[in-house]
Amino acid sequence: MPNSANAIEIDNNLHQTALDYLARREHTRLTLCKKLMQKGFLPQSVEAVLDVLIQQGFLNESRFCETFIQKRIRQGYGPLRITTECKQYGLSNDIIFSRLPQDEEVWLTAIQKILHKKFQPNHQPKEQLRQMHYLQYRGFTLEQIKVSQKIYLQQK
Repeated sequence: MPNSANAIEIDNNLHQTALDYLARREHTRLTLCKKLMQKGFLPQSVEAVLDVLIQQGFLNESRFCETFIQKRIRQGYGPLRITTECKQYGLSNDIIFSRLPQDEEVWLTAIQKILHKKFQPNHQPKEQLRQMHYLQYRGFTLEQIKVSQKIYLQQK
């Protein structure tokens, strides 16, 4: 009998530890699982608690994805990089694409902010190439970059 009482105590401790992590910030199933495993909890127990947390609505990957995408857009990242980062958090393509803005205007606005903040208007091909490389690194598509550069250069 002491073993079953111990198991219940461990499960309560596991559940409370998971809730403590979720109280601080949103997590995905993958990230929370890693954190709990690092604490030394058994994989079977962790999986069971994660299922319970999902049923209770405390662990919600869709909610995590929404906040993560909005944060990265505010930081000036594009759809390609955001999608890659979301996949690293263990999010499915369905969740990512349902939360990723499909309106090109969102991405063009983000690029315009970056161009105004980081670069001076310059018609030199070398400078435009430098801007393109930077924006590609930030995760924007080539088409989005070309359209934004045309708009940016017309404004000045």
